[in-house]
Amino acid sequence: MTDLDLFSLQREHLFFTWSSQRDVRPLEILDAAGARFCTREYGWLWDLESQVYNVGCGHRHPHIQRRMIAQIEALPAAAPNALLPIRAELGRLLAAHTGLAKAFLTTGGSEANENAVKIARLVTGRSKIITRRSSYHGATLAILGIAGDDRKRPFEADLAPGLHIDDPYPVPVAAAGDPSIWSRNLDQLLDREDPRTVAAVLLEGFTGTNGMQIPPADFWQHVRRRCDEHGILLIADEIFSGFGRTGRWFAVDHWGVRPDMLVVGKGLTSGYAPLAGVVVNAAIAAHFDDHKLWCGLTTYAHPVSCAAAVGALEVLAAEDLPGNAARVGELLGARLDDLWRLHPQRIRGHRGLGLMRTVELREPAGALARRALDRGLYLPFKGDAIFLCPPLCLTSDDVGEIVARLEQALAP
Repeated sequence: MTDLDLFSLQREHLFFTWSSQRDVRPLEILDAAGARFCTREYGWLWDLESQVYNVGCGHRHPHIQRRMIAQIEALPAAAPNALLPIRAELGRLLAAHTGLAKAFLTTGGSEANENAVKIARLVTGRSKIITRRSSYHGATLAILGIAGDDRKRPFEADLAPGLHIDDPYPVPVAAAGDPSIWSRNLDQLLDREDPRTVAAVLLEGFTGTNGMQIPPADFWQHVRRRCDEHGILLIADEIFSGFGRTGRWFAVDHWGVRPDMLVVGKGLTSGYAPLAGVVVNAAIAAHFDDHKLWCGLTTYAHPVSCAAAVGALEVLAAEDLPGNAARVGELLGARLDDLWRLHPQRIRGHRGLGLMRTVELREPAGALARRALDRGLYLPFKGDAIFLCPPLCLTSDDVGEIVARLEQALAP
């Protein structure tokens, strides 16, 4: 089959996501290993998107593959409520790494956030959900309505208005001793809406492609305190930022906050199989000992996906990939500083945590991303920003090579 035949066949019978179908120009992936993948069009590329920001352990890790193959050979399918060793093992690992009690598993992050919201409403008897204005929590209608992302616009007329914390960025400096503007805006929103009607505050652990914005130092602790005052549940969406991406197991760890619910996905299986979920504290878990949990999915806790997740969690811990992301991410940040000093006419600035970083350009980023392909870099972008989110197995030598190639792509 020729390249053209393959493209035509796939486009004829399958949709491509987030695209006008006539405009898509997909790459054909032939192979992958570690932090790179191989395409027919450009050969080997450094995967700075980790496919969909999810291949944290790197491509084709043998331990995860062995875990999945063993489960396929033992039992490839089972009903949602069946007892399985692999399900019990995953539950134990999630509790150990999150410090929370019990997980509800889904097939993707949107479903996980939907079920977190359902659980919050069931537990509190309240309905309102507060998010940041610069937030993205998934693509289902309910979650689009709650979050602030622009992808809600085609459906906005049919959605209830969201309740958003205004979060200007860069954050204006507050007077000494005063709370940050993000914290003040949360207080004003709670006063306006009546905190007794709010079920949960849902926040990304660290914002993804809506800016990778470093929150004010007081913000997470302030949110935790206000939630505790009013019986509001705090939900941390760690779908993007979780499992080591920011140099900690979860981004909220940077601010010393324990949420009531932690939403996970993407890196949970290192992208090897569909799986996400919401992990809840002991009090929420106990609520459903005597109250019905009105949540369920056909492929709940699919055994092969659970095997992928167990394998990924074992690799993350055994190879200390969160620690590696912190160390290598610090080097990447320093090299981006150098690049910024060399090209101030092209680069406005950069920021991030661990191996979750963005570079803001002084021009639309699409042209740079296209030039980067010719230099062996697969570079995700949005507007005037590029994102550097490679697999967490990246090495210091890899950073040097990637930044050198990025500098070549930046050169006029």
